[in-house]
Amino acid sequence: MTRACSTPPPSPSPARARRRPSPNTNPTVIIIGAGITGIGAAYYLGLNKMSYTVLEANDDLGGVWHTHRWHGARCDSEFIKYSFSFKPLVSPYSLQNREQIHHYLGSVAEEFAILEHIRFNTRVTKVVFDTDATRWVVHTTAGVFTSCFLINGNGYFSDPYVPTFQDAEKFKGEIIHTSALDSRRTFLDQDVVLVGSGATAICCAPALSPVSKSLVLVQRSPSYIYESSNRAGLLTRACQHLHTMGITFPMKLLRYALQCKDDLIFVGFRGFPRFGRWFFKHHWSSTIDQETFQRHFRPRYNPWEQRIPVAVGLKEKLRDKEIVIKTGDIDRFTESSIVMANGEEIRCDVCVLATGFNLNLLKFDMYVGAEKIAVGGINFYKGIMLGGVPNYFHPFGAWHTAWTQRSETVIRFAIKVMAYMNASGFRTVSVDRRGVNFTPPLTSTYITRGLAMMPRFYGTYDLPAIDNIVSYRFNARSFNFS
Repeated sequence: MTRACSTPPPSPSPARARRRPSPNTNPTVIIIGAGITGIGAAYYLGLNKMSYTVLEANDDLGGVWHTHRWHGARCDSEFIKYSFSFKPLVSPYSLQNREQIHHYLGSVAEEFAILEHIRFNTRVTKVVFDTDATRWVVHTTAGVFTSCFLINGNGYFSDPYVPTFQDAEKFKGEIIHTSALDSRRTFLDQDVVLVGSGATAICCAPALSPVSKSLVLVQRSPSYIYESSNRAGLLTRACQHLHTMGITFPMKLLRYALQCKDDLIFVGFRGFPRFGRWFFKHHWSSTIDQETFQRHFRPRYNPWEQRIPVAVGLKEKLRDKEIVIKTGDIDRFTESSIVMANGEEIRCDVCVLATGFNLNLLKFDMYVGAEKIAVGGINFYKGIMLGGVPNYFHPFGAWHTAWTQRSETVIRFAIKVMAYMNASGFRTVSVDRRGVNFTPPLTSTYITRGLAMMPRFYGTYDLPAIDNIVSYRFNARSFNFS
């Protein structure tokens, strides 16, 4: 039965590491990471009575929703889709900020007794599949664990990406990446320049502006931006109300309908880019003039070739001149300013870099026997298994929509594989290592920059509305069992 969770008041969550017993060091499944993927995996394993332990590098759960604390940090997917299907969040708001998401994940872990299975302050450094014992040996900063299966939920971002700027060392102000920025900081007597054009910059700018003397958003090139009112619609509120009364079907149908909408928009904008460009021009026509749109809001690429940032409050800030946008390359820094390639000089006390992260799907060394596994270029079947790596599942969501819309399905699929093995007496499962053709679904800079480090996805349509129905039907012939 699905359950609903009302929006909690934002409050700091205490570190959980000091108040839980040490979990099992030899479970059936080890989950790496206590973010949204890891917590989802833990729920479904518990539901299926499979022993598990979650290894978390930090002192609290939540993944990026614990570690990313910059101004305006939030999820840019409607949370009715992003929250778990077994515990949808009931809220008058469509999007949720970092504090609310962290609190939500904590409440899920508490309610379903997941916390007692999490080992905090335990960073995985190396994993080795012992081919003789057919078990994973997991080396961590807190000792060695073993398990039959490994589920990796460590996320796909790694270190912050910090561009190199000419004469940055001459700058007497502060240069800080959003990953190191705390939303409690204020810059009321300082001129702030925010560098970036992706989701982080678009979320951050409206929240950073009120606590800054001035804010200039500098983007190397424009992005398509969609402004949301952030109020849940009447249909969503009605489905939420019915859900709280125990009538769960409307919420399930709504989640599927919203996913269909996301997939249709993704396919439609990519298939009919002229319509997409017209849509965004019309979307901004009442806020900015034609010249401003052409200079700052008309990208070089077509809609949904890169992820579309969702803004809340950006239009108002632009109308009131509380945020100024500049588009172009940064030429260099001076002691007190940023000089653009066109010669324009922007006064600056603090430069905040919303320049994203480097891709890294595997944050530890992996071995199968004596063979070290390199993720770059390896085949990645249905966003679940890497070629030639036995008993290892790596749930991966879709690029263009809410992560959990596919990751939950992948986790349930992995558990079907494990259950089949248990019933049939098999000890290992894998897919063959082979070459596959792969074109990234998006051309976002962080993807193209890290393409050589990415596995090669195949086996799905990359559209959860379809994949969740047709692509994850278990067929034993798709795997190698022994």
